[in-house]
Amino acid sequence: MLKKFLLLILSLALCPPALSAAERPIIDIASPTIRKLPVALPAFAPQSEQTSSPALEQGRELLSQDLLFTGLFDIIDPASYLGTAEEEVNPRQWSRVGAELLITCRYQREGSVLTLECRLYDILEARQLVGKRYSGQEEDLPAMMHRFADEIMLAVTGERSVFSTLIAFVHSEGNNKNIWLMDFNGANPRPFTQKEGLTLYPAWDPAGSLLAYSQFVNRHPAVFVHSLAGGGGRMIINSSGMSITPAFRPGGQIAASLSYGNGPTNIFLSDLTGQIVKNLSNGLNIDVTPSFSPDGGQMAFVSDRGGAPQIYILDLNSGQTRRLTFGYNYCAAPDWSPKGDLIAFQARTENGFRIATVKPDGSGLQVLDTPGGEDPSFSPDGRLIAYSSRTTGAYQIYVVTASGQMIGQISNLSGDNSDPAWSPRGLGGK
Repeated sequence: MLKKFLLLILSLALCPPALSAAERPIIDIASPTIRKLPVALPAFAPQSEQTSSPALEQGRELLSQDLLFTGLFDIIDPASYLGTAEEEVNPRQWSRVGAELLITCRYQREGSVLTLECRLYDILEARQLVGKRYSGQEEDLPAMMHRFADEIMLAVTGERSVFSTLIAFVHSEGNNKNIWLMDFNGANPRPFTQKEGLTLYPAWDPAGSLLAYSQFVNRHPAVFVHSLAGGGGRMIINSSGMSITPAFRPGGQIAASLSYGNGPTNIFLSDLTGQIVKNLSNGLNIDVTPSFSPDGGQMAFVSDRGGAPQIYILDLNSGQTRRLTFGYNYCAAPDWSPKGDLIAFQARTENGFRIATVKPDGSGLQVLDTPGGEDPSFSPDGRLIAYSSRTTGAYQIYVVTASGQMIGQISNLSGDNSDPAWSPRGLGGK
């Protein structure tokens, strides 16, 4: 869609200078308790005498759904509004319905070109925070809304959100499992690999240009690296036993769990050609599912060295390993937040598997109130966690905030959909 046109994004002339870092954040996303901001989002209005269209109402709905997806906003019921949104905003009109933020979008059509002028106002401070103009075809309306939603997040929190991201996941059809991609909210699911047999464990490189995964070759899983631009994937590691759970290390290396013959499963580090650099875990245990800290200096992984599977952390500089998880007899699938502050994992509780988070020093353990929970994956802003659950029968993919607020189910394909891997920003629409 995005390849068909040049999307013009221009700051409006009346847009105020960028806010300083000291005054920008309206929501402190680092706070453990966040109050949702009430937002007024009236219908999009024409800039001149033009007929409305269902597509423009769809644009308002898309923007509303994007904001609700963050878990940071409440959209005020339009039935309570005291009139329409005029070009000259009256803060008192909107504060009387409880709004703290107001979003307006005005549109104009010239032939097949649709132009939107979208603005965000801080009602309490009576000032405009953002003004953007977007031009494109009507079919590009979702991309416009996602981009403006990111501008809203930047103004309100000081950081963009997930609206330009993808989620890779494993989709099963019959006896085959393949890697699929979907937008951050579950829209536009499509196959990435189309192979016979089993293709598992998707993992993104830090730039978002490569996906690694395990594919069975002659009954043994091998590690492949596959460009997002296309192609068939390139096998880089094929040990005589298993080659599974790849993970990219910041700086251009890749780790994977390998076994040779009937030997133990250890985590090895290699370059992107598959040249083994080092055995990182080097023991007689089963060590799997590596996940690296953002600086690449530490690695969380699963090991049965204490009897049952638990999460451990290896310091790659000192070589020291310490146990991270206690209190549950089965902990697996660690994922280190891109912010570096939390590690998510699945823990077996008396109510089945749940998603849990813990700080890298072992403090602050929190078990999230999720319906089931396996294979967590942080969003690039560290605020959201995608995970899989089979509480409805087949595995589907859900999203929850890192503080435990449920966003909801995002996949709805038949068969099992599991093992999500959230991409870096900037990939949506490719």
